[in-house]
Amino acid sequence: MDSSYTIKTEELVRKYKDKLDTLYKLNLFGVPISRGGWAGSVAAIDFTVTNYLLHQAFPEIIDREYALKGLNYIYGCHPGSDISFVSGVGTRSKKVAYGNNRADYSFIAGGVVPGVLILGPDFPENKEDWPFLWGENEYVINVSASYIFAVNAANELLNGVK
Repeated sequence: MDSSYTIKTEELVRKYKDKLDTLYKLNLFGVPISRGGWAGSVAAIDFTVTNYLLHQAFPEIIDREYALKGLNYIYGCHPGSDISFVSGVGTRSKKVAYGNNRADYSFIAGGVVPGVLILGPDFPENKEDWPFLWGENEYVINVSASYIFAVNAANELLNGVK
């Protein structure tokens, strides 16, 4: 980046950081939580990836903790329960999901589900025993790809491993 581009980008990143800090006013997890028909694992993982990339470019503005919050969220630090929304990852992970064979109760190790759905006005829901609520419990392929990137980013931030 040339200096003028860096200055403009830095201003935008500082504004973005102010928005990150306001997330704590919306929820104690400090991540964007979606409301409505689709749960929030996608937003949490995208949050991790975006903040990792910004931390790489502007570490003095975006602390590494911003990049780790999204993974903390999907691993069980979220409303409603302490279950990990990645099957087979964590001490308590998602065991019942809507997978590639929709006639049964699927389990795909490493599969990521949308997670906790916030129903109006503020009720968190994730049915562990009923996979057919796809907005909460469907394995989503593109989310798994982003999740792999996010885990590698966290590994680099925590252990210096690329």
